Amino acid sequence: MHDRTDRLPARAQTRVPLLVRTTSPAHFLLALLLGASLQRAIPLPLPQGATLAWLQLGGGAVALAGLLLACWCFVLFARDRTTLLPERMPAQLVCHGPYRHTRNPMYVSLTLSYLGLSIQIGWPWSALLLPLPLLALQWVVIPYEEARLRERFGSAYDRYCAQVARWL
Repeated sequence: MHDRTDRLPARAQTRVPLLVRTTSPAHFLLALLLGASLQRAIPLPLPQGATLAWLQLGGGAVALAGLLLACWCFVLFARDRTTLLPERMPAQLVCHGPYRHTRNPMYVSLTLSYLGLSIQIGWPWSALLLPLPLLALQWVVIPYEEARLRERFGSAYDRYCAQVARWL
């Protein structure tokens, strides 16, 4: 996808968009619950027997991997004494740990946890709705965060962006 940071209006530096203020976990939770409701109202078929058991086991493992990645990120931010909240100005640019491989490991962790949980619980509608929170991240939240990071860290952030992909 295209990097839309350069198209962010100047007022975005002072006005925090609603999708940023509601926090990304809330976007994922809303999509998950919408998927659960759809699964109840218009059930999609699930595999049976051993296939279902393996899917549930795999989904649980993916969700756990996402949770562990999130915990790692929390530890790094606490150790570096900076904020995880997109609407707050960070004190430091975190470029180590999983941030060496992706600029957004917290969002990767949310994606893994969401997808794994959707599979583990047996809510295929939730898995199909995964693009909704990802689009909110890609088009609103991440461009806002990147503009703030560029404002705060300047060329250091530009160098980091040149070396590390937004996602994977």
